[in-house]
Amino acid sequence: MLCLVKPQTKPRCIEFMRAYTIDGYGSPDALKLSDIPDPPPAEGRILIEVKAFGINRSELYTRQGHSGDAVTLPRVLGIECVGQVIDGGGTDLLPGQTVAAAMGNMGRLYDGGYAEKASIPRNNVYPLETDLDWETLGALPETYLTAWGVTMEAVGLQAGQSLLIRGGTSSVGRACFSIARDLGCTVVATTRSEEKKKRLLAAGMDHVLIDDGNIADELWDLMPNGVNGVIELVGTETTIKDSLLCAAPKGTVGMVGFLGNSWDYQFFPWMPSTVKLTIYSSETLTTDYATPVLQNIVDKVQAGFYSPNIYQVFSFDGLPEAHRVMESNAASGKLVVVLD
Repeated sequence: MLCLVKPQTKPRCIEFMRAYTIDGYGSPDALKLSDIPDPPPAEGRILIEVKAFGINRSELYTRQGHSGDAVTLPRVLGIECVGQVIDGGGTDLLPGQTVAAAMGNMGRLYDGGYAEKASIPRNNVYPLETDLDWETLGALPETYLTAWGVTMEAVGLQAGQSLLIRGGTSSVGRACFSIARDLGCTVVATTRSEEKKKRLLAAGMDHVLIDDGNIADELWDLMPNGVNGVIELVGTETTIKDSLLCAAPKGTVGMVGFLGNSWDYQFFPWMPSTVKLTIYSSETLTTDYATPVLQNIVDKVQAGFYSPNIYQVFSFDGLPEAHRVMESNAASGKLVVVLD
């Protein structure tokens, strides 16, 4: 704590917290563990003691320098976190409440969850009631809200239908599978790795295809009527066009990820008759809509219907290593950081 004293004034004390800051792009070493001033209480903003957070590919892309004007530097990254309220900023939230925070330019235009404390606008903070541990809860907000949005809202998956998850070993892909399985759907997933294929089958996927970018013929041999929905997590021109060919008539392809490291589209994909292409962005999340959705997700994880799909847990000091694991594409599920 640092106290500043001016003549004839009361001392103003500044408390410091640990946070990972980034002021330039590069390898995981660009994430610098620093002591920075605590975010001050502010009207309409929730000051959160961060207990855990997930690592997301968008944070990796930002660190590599691919986010352009969407992120200003220097910055504390992190598009999600879970923890307890320190100060409610004059809102309905009270100190000690369990909350999650996600998106809304978090970790992009203002500092995010890679810190011991975070100040987040009320509209992107979700109060929760749960007995889940911080490790499990930290795996859920961004991943499951994204999976729910693309599966239920963009694709509109119904009970008993069929779903192709292109990029099935990702944390969002695994969450989409939990949602689809709970609906009694037949699920086909893809991966580029024989080893990861074994993991997906062990997790309960009905079918797993090795993805070389062109799986439509193999998919139709397996599913003679095509699939009702496709979750497109790879996001390259090749896979998007191929995913459209996998969809049944009146089926929907929902784009939600960029695992293929390509996001600058200069093409308009040809679509089979009546097949729809849409996109889901978790930037649209707001507390009014998403709080009951996230509470339902948390309840289903707690009851064992959904899996948290945690691949590896890291300490706060191990955050750069978590980025290295994600960058290596070794993970099959969510990477979570838990603070002491």
